[in-house]
Amino acid sequence: MRPESIQAVLGIARNGFVSLDGAGRVLEWNARAEELFGFSRQEAIGADLAVLIVPERYHEQHRAGLRRAAETPGPLGRRLVVEARRRDGSEFPVEVSITSLTSSPEDGAPEFHAWIQDVSERAQLLGALEAQLRGQGPGFGEILDALAEAVTIRDAHDHILYANRAALGQMGFSSLAEIQRTPPQRIFEDYLVQDEEGNEVTMDRIPSVRLHAGQSAEPLVLRSIHRATGALRWELLKASPIHDANGRLVATAMIIEDITRERVAELRDRFMADASETLMSSLDYEETLRNVAWLAVPRIADWCAVELVDERGSRQRIVVAHRDPAKLELAERLRQYQPDELRSDRGVGRVLATGASELYQDISDDVLAAAAVNQEHLTLLRSVGFRSVVLAPLKVGGRSLGVMTLVNAESLRRFDDDDREFAEQVAARAAIAVENARLATARRQTASTLQRSLLPDVVPEIEGWTVATLYRAARGAAEVEVGGDFYDFYRSDDAWVVLMGDVTGKGVEAAALTSLVRHGGRFLSRYERSPSRILAGLNEALREQPGLWLCTALCARLHRGEAVIASAGHPPALVVRDDGRVRELGAVGPILGGWAGQRSADRAVPIAADETLFLYTDGVIDAHGESGRFGAARLKRVLRDAAGASPEALLAQLEAALDRFQVGPQADDTAALALRPVSPAEQLRPEPAHPGERGRTLPVY
Repeated sequence: MRPESIQAVLGIARNGFVSLDGAGRVLEWNARAEELFGFSRQEAIGADLAVLIVPERYHEQHRAGLRRAAETPGPLGRRLVVEARRRDGSEFPVEVSITSLTSSPEDGAPEFHAWIQDVSERAQLLGALEAQLRGQGPGFGEILDALAEAVTIRDAHDHILYANRAALGQMGFSSLAEIQRTPPQRIFEDYLVQDEEGNEVTMDRIPSVRLHAGQSAEPLVLRSIHRATGALRWELLKASPIHDANGRLVATAMIIEDITRERVAELRDRFMADASETLMSSLDYEETLRNVAWLAVPRIADWCAVELVDERGSRQRIVVAHRDPAKLELAERLRQYQPDELRSDRGVGRVLATGASELYQDISDDVLAAAAVNQEHLTLLRSVGFRSVVLAPLKVGGRSLGVMTLVNAESLRRFDDDDREFAEQVAARAAIAVENARLATARRQTASTLQRSLLPDVVPEIEGWTVATLYRAARGAAEVEVGGDFYDFYRSDDAWVVLMGDVTGKGVEAAALTSLVRHGGRFLSRYERSPSRILAGLNEALREQPGLWLCTALCARLHRGEAVIASAGHPPALVVRDDGRVRELGAVGPILGGWAGQRSADRAVPIAADETLFLYTDGVIDAHGESGRFGAARLKRVLRDAAGASPEALLAQLEAALDRFQVGPQADDTAALALRPVSPAEQLRPEPAHPGERGRTLPVY
C-alpha cells in the first residue's frame, strides 16, 4: 500500500493511532489522536509520548513497558486500559492495543504502533451503576458489601466496574479504584488456575467472559494458587447478564463463592478412603507404602517419599513418587548425598527421635545452602524447586517406624497446619498397616515353620515302591494358620507304614493334635503290625485328651506288591491302573476320637506293577470352583487322564487341574500321596549314584 493510502486510512480511523520509536518518541499521530488529546500532529511528532499524554505518576511504568515490548515483537497480548492526559491536564480512561515491529533489518531498532480508544463511556456506565447500586443512603451496594461471597461486575471489555468488599479482599486490593487500574489479565496471571480435572483455565473460560462472547456460561469450579503466597483456594463462579433499557448486554455480574473448606474436606475424605483401602489390600507393606505414596501424588503433594528405620537405625527408602520421570532421576542423584546415619537434631532424624511432625512452610535458598554438602548438591536441591515440606512420623505404639515426607514444588502451594495434621493422619494409618503386615509376616513365617515341622523333611526310600508327595497349605486368610492335614512314613520290621490324616481345627491346637497323632503313630508302629490296631491306639489316645479332639486318618502297611489299609473316617484310597481304570477301596471306619468299642478293619489290597495307590485328604475334593466342589468324580477323571504316568507326574497333573479349577484363595490344606510298586525290570537296574534318591520327592509347601 502506498504511503498516501496509509495516511488516508489513518485519517478516517475512529480510533487514535500513534507510532513510537524505541525511545518512546512520536513518529505518527493521526487526526483522531489530535481530537482525543488536543495536540496537533506537528506538536506531537518527535515529542516524548510520556511527557505528552501519560500522567506523571505512570512515567516509569510506561518506559518499563516499552522496554519489555521491545523484547517481544508482534501483538502484545490483550488490550490495556490506562489513564491518559489531555492537553488541558484532565485525565480520562483509554484502551490501548500495541504491536511491536522492527523498523528495518539493518539496524534492528524497534517501533511501536498503538490504536487508542476513548472508553469514557465506560466510566459513565460505572457512574450510573454506582448511583443505581447505592442511591441515596444505604442501598444495594451496602448489601453487596455485607455478603461473604465476592461479587464483581464487568463490562463488555472484561474490565471491572464494581467489586464488593469480599472481592477486593479476596483478590488483594484495597479499593475499587486500585482494582480498576489493574488490567484483568494481570490479575489473572497472579494465580495458577486449574479446573476440577487439573486442566489449566484461561480467561476465555470464565463465565462472565463467556457471556460477553455470546456463549453459555455454566457455573465453573476453579482451583487457584496464588503464585506469590502459595495460598490455595477453591471457588465456584456463577455469572448473570446485566442489560440496559434497550435490552443490550452492557455488563455481567459474577458471584465468586469460596468453597475451599468444603472441597478440601471432601478431597481429603476421598483420599483417606482410597488410602485406607490400599493399605488394607496387601500384607506386603513395601508394596502398600509405594501404592499410597503414588496415590498422594499429586492429590496432596507434588512429591511423596517414605522411608523406614529399623531398631539399629538403618534407613530403608521404600519409595519416592513424582509424576515426572525426570524428577525421579533427580531424586536418585540426590540419594547419593543421603547420610548413612541420621542426626537427631535435624530433619528426618529429629522427627524419628521426637515422634512429632514438622512443617516447613517456606524453603528459602538459605535453607538449601545450609543443607547442601557441596555446590553440586546445592544445584540439585535447587532443581527440585522446594516450596514447602511436611515431615510426618509413621508412629505406632509410641514408636516411630519411619517418616513420610511431602513436598510441594512446581504446584507453588504452601502447606499449612491443616496439611500437617492431615499428613499425620495418613502417616499414622500407614504405620498401623506396616506394623500389621510385619506381625502377619512373622506369624506366617512361624506358621510355615511349624507346618513344615509337622511333615517329614524328605520322603524315605521305600524298598519296592516309588513314592511322590503333594502338600498345598491354605493361602486364603490374611492371618495364616497352621493346617491340620499331615502324612508320615514309619519303618516297621520288614515293611513301611504310611499314615495320612486331617485333624479338626486350625492353629496351635491343630498343630498339637497333629503332633500327637504323628508321634503316636510312630510309637505304635514299633509294636503293632496291623494298621487298624494302630488307628485304635490313636483313638484311645485322643479320647484321653480333655475336650473333643477328632481326626480322620488312613493307615497303610506297604509290602512288595501289596498294601494293608485301614481307614478312620478318611476319604477312601484309590487305585489307578495304567489302562485308565480307577477303583475305590472301601471299608471306612469311624473317625478317631469320636467312638469307643468299635474300630476299623484291615483290608489287604494287591497293587500290581501297572497300578498306582493314591491317598488324599478332603482338601482335594473340597476345592471350590465356579461350578462348585472339585468332587470325587472330577478327581477320578484327572487320575484316569494321568494313568500310566510316574507318581511325580500324576501329582503334577493333579496340582495343575486344581489350579485351573479353583476360584479365589485356597480355603483348606491339601495333601496327596502317590505310591507305585517298582516293576521287576526296574528292580534289576543299577542303584543311583546317590543312594536314597530313587523315588524320593520333597514335600511341596
